Amino acid sequence: MAPTCAIFPRWRRLRRFRPFPIRVAAALLAALILPACHAGSAPPIFPPGAQVLQLASLDDVPTLDPAAGYDVDSWMFEQMLFDTLIRYSDAGVDLVPDLATAWTAAPDSAVFTFHLRRDARFTNGRLVTSADFKFAIERVLDPKTRSKGMEYYRGIAGAADFAAGRAKSVAGIETPDPWTIVFRLNAPDPIFPHKLAMPFAAAVPREVVARYGEDFSRHVVGSGPFMLRQWIGGQRIVLVRNPGYFVKGAPRLDGVIEAIGVSEDLQWFRFEAGAIDLSAIPPAVFPYVVKTPRLNALTMRIVTMTTRYLGMNCRMPPFTDVRVRRALNYAVNKRKLVAVINGRGIPANGVLPPSLPGYDPTLPGYPYDPARARTLLAQAGYAHGFAATLWMPADQTMMILGQSVQQDLALVGVNLRLKPVAFAPFLEAIRQPQTVPLFFSGWEADFPDPANFLEVLLSRAQWGANNDSWFYDPRFDTLLAEAAPIANPARRYAIYREAQRIAVANAPWVFLYFPVTWEIRQPWMHGLVLNPMRPARLDRVWLSAHPPAK
Repeated sequence: MAPTCAIFPRWRRLRRFRPFPIRVAAALLAALILPACHAGSAPPIFPPGAQVLQLASLDDVPTLDPAAGYDVDSWMFEQMLFDTLIRYSDAGVDLVPDLATAWTAAPDSAVFTFHLRRDARFTNGRLVTSADFKFAIERVLDPKTRSKGMEYYRGIAGAADFAAGRAKSVAGIETPDPWTIVFRLNAPDPIFPHKLAMPFAAAVPREVVARYGEDFSRHVVGSGPFMLRQWIGGQRIVLVRNPGYFVKGAPRLDGVIEAIGVSEDLQWFRFEAGAIDLSAIPPAVFPYVVKTPRLNALTMRIVTMTTRYLGMNCRMPPFTDVRVRRALNYAVNKRKLVAVINGRGIPANGVLPPSLPGYDPTLPGYPYDPARARTLLAQAGYAHGFAATLWMPADQTMMILGQSVQQDLALVGVNLRLKPVAFAPFLEAIRQPQTVPLFFSGWEADFPDPANFLEVLLSRAQWGANNDSWFYDPRFDTLLAEAAPIANPARRYAIYREAQRIAVANAPWVFLYFPVTWEIRQPWMHGLVLNPMRPARLDRVWLSAHPPAK
């Protein structure tokens, strides 16, 4: 999905870590005097007794337009409002039908054919057809849309001509009838179906987009389980059940309300008061929650397809020397770093997270060994250490993590200066050569394949884009090219494992940890399933009778 970290927006779909504020009486008072919108209560648009799920968030939803959204908040709501041809299973990363009933791939993985169900309708009453999917992807490929999803569909035959204005449509997307769509690619791409499971490829009605243009996000019409009823910027967003949804008996909820502008700590107060049904667990109360049987029983956890790392610019001294890069890997105490975040992570042994297909559990990584780090630094000519600046997004939690790394590196003679920077200039800086020597970063998977990490983050082709460490190894890139067209998972993953070992040996990053997401639900909330790569779906969530909010 893009760079991420407790810290990074397009650092996409990951909930940011929040600071560790002290819970004072003033904060409690503020929480209690917020407008009550407790579980079971709702705006007048819902009748008494309606099943309305109550949520809260600090940040507003950036967009509801599938062509524009590339963050966790947007995707959470977009997958409630729109349908793709295929999607991921609720609890895993297996592809299952959505609006497609079946699909086939040519032996060379260069042609894919999808057959659509014939009973799905947009909420304006019109049937969804293959032409709606063709329009949606062409809209993403149109430079005027400025969609960040464009990169995923450039491999379709004719996409380049369409994007350049030399063709009125993408020749490689064929719609022989309203219920069939065929994609012809320029080269084999066995993971192309995963790209069609991204919200970018959701069906949208051409006539509604034409009516509202760039304001489509405020007037979205989809075919998903819910419909947009109200969106008051900075206050709340309200979805209502789509009575014409093609899945019988879904959704079970009558609506979803998310209150906006509620910090993580205030979310916790409202959760304790029974005013919201689901909450993140703030760091300050996390130990209390896990040690309290009543609360711990309501928690849910999952290892996300995310990696956190300390990037080293391989083109800037002293990080041009692999011995220095390896030394920093041995010098950072990753278990201590995970302890700083309440144990909500797994120490990393490499690039690929354990929930990702193709993960290599035999990869040894770099154990904590400061003596070995000092030896390597001496061999590289830095027996007395050196000074360096660690860039990071300006965030209190990031500062705490940075201080932990700073302490570790001081033990091996590396004098680290911490440089907090606002996110936008931070992202711009790390993508410039010879600018940022050392930085905190992270990545969450867009789709469950090693290529989405190894190719996107470490290939030569991604210099100036997502390869912010400016790493290059010709053998590594050769292996990536060899694996890309292979559809057989065993063969494909074996090559990617070999490529990852090369990357780990070259140590362009200090491999830190793989995050674990925790949520807590109310005892009356049922049916929620966490997914390692996507926001949880709410189609089958339901609420039982529960006490009124305090």
